[in-house]
Amino acid sequence: MSSKTDFSVDEWDLLRSAPLMASILVVAASPSGPIGIIQESAAVGKMIIQTAATAQTPLLKELATDLTEKMAIPKPPAGASPAAIQAAAGEILKRTSDLLAQKATPEETAEVKQWLAKTAQTTAEATKEGGFLGFGGVLVSEEEKAALATVNSTLGL
Repeated sequence: MSSKTDFSVDEWDLLRSAPLMASILVVAASPSGPIGIIQESAAVGKMIIQTAATAQTPLLKELATDLTEKMAIPKPPAGASPAAIQAAAGEILKRTSDLLAQKATPEETAEVKQWLAKTAQTTAEATKEGGFLGFGGVLVSEEEKAALATVNSTLGL
């Protein structure tokens, strides 16, 4: 079984950034406005806290616990387009997937990848897209569905 000590500081930072990148990839696909972003962020935060208590492998438990103790939401560079943000987030998820394949057990790799995909799904389902003042709209927009497909394919799921 793997733990934080099996990863360099840079590798651990990469793992720590992955759930937020999975979420950001979905957010950038279909921005929900200020209230929607708060709802999406809160849903992901709640999921990370739950994961710290329910993770099956020590690696995911340690990662989620670490995130509950100190989580920073990265700010995109000024003027970055949603497509550029999605591309950067996708690259981080790809690097995370590769790192897990190299250093984690197959069980840990599968659990962390599923967790990342669930993080993206939770983000997509946190608020309705479209509609007006909470009426109408859809739970997951077509753009978010495409972003979820990107997350899953990038992680090899």
